[in-house]
Amino acid sequence: MTRLRRTGIFALIAVAVCGPRALRAASPGVPALPATTADYVKYAITDLPNHFKNGAVASLNNTPATNPITNAGATLGRVLFYDDRLSHNDGLSCSSCHKQQNDFSDPATKSLGFEGGLTGRHSMGLSNGAYYQNGKFFWNQRANTLEDQVLMPIQDPVEMGTNLTELTAELAATTFYPTLFQNAFGTPEVTSERISKSLAQFVRSMVSYKSKFDDAVEAGTPGAPNYAAAGYTAQEIEGAGLFHGAGRCNQCHVTAAQVGDAPRNIGLDATNAADIGVNPPGVGQFKTPSLRNAEVRDGYMHDGRFTSLEDVVNFYSTGIQNNPNLDARLRVAGGQPFRPDFTAEQKAALVAFLKTLTDQSFLTNELFSDPFVQLAGDFDNNGAVDGNDLAIWKTAFGSTGAADADGDGDSDGADYLAWQRNFGLTWQDMASSLTAATAAVPEPNAVAVLALAAAGLLPLHQRRRL
Repeated sequence: MTRLRRTGIFALIAVAVCGPRALRAASPGVPALPATTADYVKYAITDLPNHFKNGAVASLNNTPATNPITNAGATLGRVLFYDDRLSHNDGLSCSSCHKQQNDFSDPATKSLGFEGGLTGRHSMGLSNGAYYQNGKFFWNQRANTLEDQVLMPIQDPVEMGTNLTELTAELAATTFYPTLFQNAFGTPEVTSERISKSLAQFVRSMVSYKSKFDDAVEAGTPGAPNYAAAGYTAQEIEGAGLFHGAGRCNQCHVTAAQVGDAPRNIGLDATNAADIGVNPPGVGQFKTPSLRNAEVRDGYMHDGRFTSLEDVVNFYSTGIQNNPNLDARLRVAGGQPFRPDFTAEQKAALVAFLKTLTDQSFLTNELFSDPFVQLAGDFDNNGAVDGNDLAIWKTAFGSTGAADADGDGDSDGADYLAWQRNFGLTWQDMASSLTAATAAVPEPNAVAVLALAAAGLLPLHQRRRL
């Protein structure tokens, strides 16, 4: 008997007697969704504060009548957003470049693609993407709608490198996607159009409206936030005055949601040679993103050249270049670039105000979190622990990494026990977590486990001796 095989059987005996080992999540995994469908409509539509429901902010909403947010649709979108299956090698998801704790941006200057290549531009934050009136996406606005945009990175040869025909077949082969598509669209068919619609619903539901600034707006009157009622410091109030006054910030980051209204050339460089931006070429215009949660993005501008809010404020204070296509809002009399040359105190005040736009509840909201876990024993990751998984374990037994349910680096008896414990479970049994699901499975009798293990090992042992 080899040392590796002997170690596996000893591990099986130890786990059978002493209880299961801690199970570690492995990709791609299956979704552990709540028993009751999450209420995205309540969060992103019904419960919006008045300054989002009405007036200038509401007028910028780009949700098409053909694809309104639904609870089942956004739930499906959440699962797709976090699923590594969307990349060619099952190793990268949308969330790899759009992290919730960073406002669904990437702190890296450029993001890594599925084979290690770098994206062409910095990953933009996604919060309040629904509030950009012309509905175009990407820094250069090459996607006319969010529905178009969400499919482009999936097919990009650097980013995720997936063929949509192959992807739809892979998703349809799981136990859980047909059910999720049935819930969202009425039939279980997996299509690229439905992938597009559900991902767009999920992204549009990412509304950020619970910041300190929102408290001030709700406490005040239209156009006059009550900063004192929201607990603003004197420095933050000074920063608000600069943002809406001498700094001209609100001329491009409009409304009480601080969203963009059009692409702008902000004079990052004296020429546009490095990146032409929005068509027509050579103008150097880029989409103006929302400033919500800008504090946590750690990367700013289309190329991620700035790494802090202080860097951004310094640029707008003295660094705007006299680009021939510089936006008129950033020029002064005589055509020179706008350079307010803020004092150190004014810069600090502006940064302090920008930090009041951070919405911590959004950054930690479970509606937008990763739903994937590893269902131990589900070696093919299709959402059900069944005989197919036992066949995989038999084939992989004694190898390194394959059919590894417990994360110890090899396929041994402990992984067989994980299959045996969870045999018959599906992704739907994981209503809240893997722990809750497996807790419902009775502890296996040690003798029965060993008998099953012996039955499983015998054919393999005989086969390997041949």
